[in-house]
Amino acid sequence: MVQQFGYSLLELLCVLAILSLLAHLGSSQVLSFNQDLEDQRILKTQVTRLANGLTQARQLAVASGRLSYLCGGIQRCTGDWSTGFRLYQNTESNQAEKTFASISFTSDLLVAWRGFPAQKKQIEYRLNGLSGYQNGTFIFCLGRWKMGLVLNQGGRFYVSALQLQSQSHSSSVGDCE
Repeated sequence: MVQQFGYSLLELLCVLAILSLLAHLGSSQVLSFNQDLEDQRILKTQVTRLANGLTQARQLAVASGRLSYLCGGIQRCTGDWSTGFRLYQNTESNQAEKTFASISFTSDLLVAWRGFPAQKKQIEYRLNGLSGYQNGTFIFCLGRWKMGLVLNQGGRFYVSALQLQSQSHSSSVGDCE
């Protein structure tokens, strides 16, 4: 009797089935991990964009000697911070607005204001760089992640650490709803 070398068709199909099952399970984990990394990157970028806008509004008020405003909304100050923000000043005659920047956020991003006053449509910077005793937190949420940008009464801010939304019970950032 001649000994045969190789694998039977049944053995090959079993190995192929096991490999495809492992590939399927592994790919969903990899895709989920990649989505988390992308959400974190987008979240950090968008928080930085608002932080830069607040800094520019403050510097503009001091440099120009006029009030400057950072408002939630692109075209008008609707208070919808999730769409983006607009940096503007009123003209000297207070008849019109001069827009210096208009920044749109990513469509899936949720941005909410929690603070005083509760329904804040815009942040006002005065000639001395103070924000007129407006304080609170901008909460940024995307996917499973959240971050906060905390604005104090003096018009300065800091950015909180990136957190999983499920850890809201131990965080100072707040809820995304």
